[in-house]
Amino acid sequence: MNRTVHHSPVYLLLLLGTLLCLVASCQRIPVGYLQTENAEFVPNPMRVYYTPDPFTPRATNGAPWVSNRIQGVSGTNPVNYSFASVTASEGGDASAFLKIVDQGELDVNGGVVRLSQKGTKLLPLGSYTISLKVYNEGQSALLKDILTIVVANEEADAPLP
Repeated sequence: MNRTVHHSPVYLLLLLGTLLCLVASCQRIPVGYLQTENAEFVPNPMRVYYTPDPFTPRATNGAPWVSNRIQGVSGTNPVNYSFASVTASEGGDASAFLKIVDQGELDVNGGVVRLSQKGTKLLPLGSYTISLKVYNEGQSALLKDILTIVVANEEADAPLP
């Protein structure tokens, strides 16, 4: 049996239409795209303590206090973060906070703020509101007053939220 396959123009148009849809649906994000309007840390404030709850691993292994990753930031990778500034209230000392940043006891990496237990103990009790710089190739933004860190005495005595 000799069968001849005839390709209908309809199949060719369907194939061409599918290819066109695929090409049209691909969008390139421009280099340096950075959107920060909805940036926030949840929860905020981040509570840290001189004396962690003795029944937690933090009390025995000295793990740092770590925020959740910032939400609402999008852009061309890599998106980088750095500490920009701090204001202190309720007994806090901004110059002491800047000193622990310089000593590497507080760092920002990948949108996560990490404060060592040593750095916590060098701060007076109080509230510290930090601003971060977020940047990538060709773009940057200041996230003013994006996270408040509350330094308290003992975690075991802290009221539950």
